[in-house]
Formats: sequence, structure tokens, C-alpha cells
Amino acid sequence: MVIKTLPNDDHSRLSRIGASGGDVPITLKDACRDVFKDKISVATLMAEHRRGNLVIYKIGRQYFTSLNELNAMLANCRVQVPSRIILERQQTDAERQRHAQAAQMHLRQVIDRLTKKKK
Repeated sequence: MVIKTLPNDDHSRLSRIGASGGDVPITLKDACRDVFKDKISVATLMAEHRRGNLVIYKIGRQYFTSLNELNAMLANCRVQVPSRIILERQQTDAERQRHAQAAQMHLRQVIDRLTKKKK
């Protein structure tokens, strides 16, 4: 009878339970070090979890996440371009001139009102 021994490293055990690639659990400390190059701390990842941006798992005393969950967090935390900037880029010169004239007219009205109150 031949007894086959399986490798005893973490990745082979994880692959036997179906976790491979981006689903492999990594500790939050390892994620901070390996993924973010120590630019953020474990507390930052925990804060993102509280905000609902990161899924974490607690196994024993350790907190884990996966590369797929970190990628989803990055997508959730992406900063959107403010709509005002988009509108300014789409305005034509004529529209800009009209807005400038309207602002000048409004300023003149405010100045007139203030000078009348002083008299």
C-alpha cells in the first residue's frame, strides 16, 4: 500500500479547499506590506471595513481579506471627477462669455444696492 503525502504548505492546503489565485486569504498586515508597500496601516483597512468598502474575515484572532476583496475596495474608493469640472470643460466660449456677463451684471446690482443704502 502506497501512502501519498501532500505538501504541507499553506497554498496547497488552500487549493484543496478551493481557494486559489485572488481568493487566497491574506492577513491585513500582509496586505498592508505587500499590496500597499506599508503606505497604509491595518487600522486604515479596518476603517474601510467599517465604511463598507472592504470585506474581511476573522479566523481565530487574525483578520484576513483577499486580493479580490482589495481590488473591489479600490474600485469602491475611486474618487470621482467633480461634475463642475466636467461642465466647465464642456462649455463653449459663448457660454463662458454669457456666464461672465451675468456675473458682472449681478455684481453691479449688488454694488448699486449697497451704495443706495449708504445714501
